[in-house]
Amino acid sequence: MIDKPFAYHKPSDDGFVRITNLREAFSIVKNAIEDNCPPSRHQSVAITELETAAMWAIKAVVFNDPLSVTE
Repeated sequence: MIDKPFAYHKPSDDGFVRITNLREAFSIVKNAIEDNCPPSRHQSVAITELETAAMWAIKAVVFNDPLSVTE
């Protein structure tokens, strides 16, 4: 038995739309970072932290969606 925090959560249809919206928004911010910050360690860290934020935002959608399916 896999505990809920470590299980795969298949998003509901509404969750899939929310995740797509988040991915589009994070992509816009990533492009803004690349367009406005010179290539550097700082830019790399900003993008890495953005990826971390995206991961947690998507997990928030599926983990708290009562219609998501845990597999």
